[in-house]
Amino acid sequence: MIDDILGYSIYFGIALALALVVTLGLGLTLHAGTRVNKEPLPLLFFGIVVAIMAPPIATGRFISAGMGVSEASFEDIGSSFWINRLITLGILLLCAERSLRFIMRREWAHIHSWGLFWAFMAFGLTNQIINGIYGSVPSFEHKALYAFLFYFSVFLVAQSQPERCFLFVRSTLLFFLVCSAFAAVLAPTLVMDTGYSGGLGIPIRYYGLATHANTLGPLAVVFMICLWRFPFDTRWINLLSWLLASSSLILSQSKTTIAAALVIGLFLAIYRYREHLVESFPERRSGIFIGVVAGLCFSLSAALFLAWSGTDATERLINKLDLAWGGQLTSLTGRTKIWALAWEEFLASPWFGYGPSIWGDYYRYMIGMRAANSAHNQILQSLSSAGIVGLAGLAIYATMLTIYALKSAHSSGGISVALVSLMLIRGFFEAPFTSSSAVTSDFFVHLLALVACIGFLSPKQSKTTLKAYGSVMPERTRGHPHHVWESTRKIFP
Repeated sequence: MIDDILGYSIYFGIALALALVVTLGLGLTLHAGTRVNKEPLPLLFFGIVVAIMAPPIATGRFISAGMGVSEASFEDIGSSFWINRLITLGILLLCAERSLRFIMRREWAHIHSWGLFWAFMAFGLTNQIINGIYGSVPSFEHKALYAFLFYFSVFLVAQSQPERCFLFVRSTLLFFLVCSAFAAVLAPTLVMDTGYSGGLGIPIRYYGLATHANTLGPLAVVFMICLWRFPFDTRWINLLSWLLASSSLILSQSKTTIAAALVIGLFLAIYRYREHLVESFPERRSGIFIGVVAGLCFSLSAALFLAWSGTDATERLINKLDLAWGGQLTSLTGRTKIWALAWEEFLASPWFGYGPSIWGDYYRYMIGMRAANSAHNQILQSLSSAGIVGLAGLAIYATMLTIYALKSAHSSGGISVALVSLMLIRGFFEAPFTSSSAVTSDFFVHLLALVACIGFLSPKQSKTTLKAYGSVMPERTRGHPHHVWESTRKIFP
């Protein structure tokens, strides 16, 4: 009896102390947020990247045959978890401070673009909460709630300080790539998989300090998008940045991301110099744009056809290509097994799916595929985990995201379309829209796309139709993109 009383006393004492510490920290953060001249919330992006880098460094990861094997002790692995927990707590304090400041200052009258926020709420609720209640295997993970707070806080800051967010992201990703490059020299087994035989014919696959090569690739593309719109003021830093980003992308051998980068690069180049193209070929203006649209539609249709490779003809085609390429397409044929499993889970529970715990550790152990951390297709991911209801939430959010990306394309220099396109293209073979954990590279891209889609819109522009989206251009973004930030003299804002 005494032991029970002592145990409960210790438990409640720790809980009370933690509550006091969190309250004190929130109060200090709120005080600092009201005193500083610059918005502190963009530090969130730096925190997410540090949280991504922490586990590989703390655990001494050894990459072999595409899998990361830890050589660390249980104490070191546990310490890496605590590092991420502390970073997450700090980010949550920043977000809570910004939300409280929003309430105290009654800023809701000055906030626009609520349609995109509520669309994300619909997506998050249907794909993380409702399916956790009504799915065939109900479950709940409190980390899924972090995404809502992160998204809402960035939504508030993006209204007035999108450039500051992009400058933070640009400098943060440069820091990430530089640290990864140093790790490649000092501890190559930590960041590289040697003996890899991928489709590009390069014998190594570069993971960097990311969780996987397929998460390093999107971060490199995001960095290049930031450099395209907001280059550094110093020439040699720009050259080094482009070299790091392009080499990291190529060595990651993430085929889907490389293909997305090529499409995005072509789009940004055409978009920036579209006036010169129109002046050079005024009589062919309509033909150029119709040809580009037709080509993109054809490419997307072909990708969809291959993704839904359920027919015997497609399977035979893949097998023939696999033999011709010496087994280089095994990753694609391996995905067909995952797609088949995802479809079976959807058929077993068509309305609400399996639940959020699908593709978790236990499920992967049960199916005997420990590398299947997602359905490797965003539509199948939503169908398998949340059913038709989840797919409806995904459709609403993806549609609204595309609409806002087109609206802000003119004033953002095209980067809103570039970031959303990166997510959509990766959705054919990955699941970039998942929000089960906010401290991931996928959600990092998610938040930056939010900034690009609403940060460069004025309240008037957010209420206009798509037909008029290109007619309003805020004064702060007028001019050539390379000269917008000539006053920026430092790497970090």
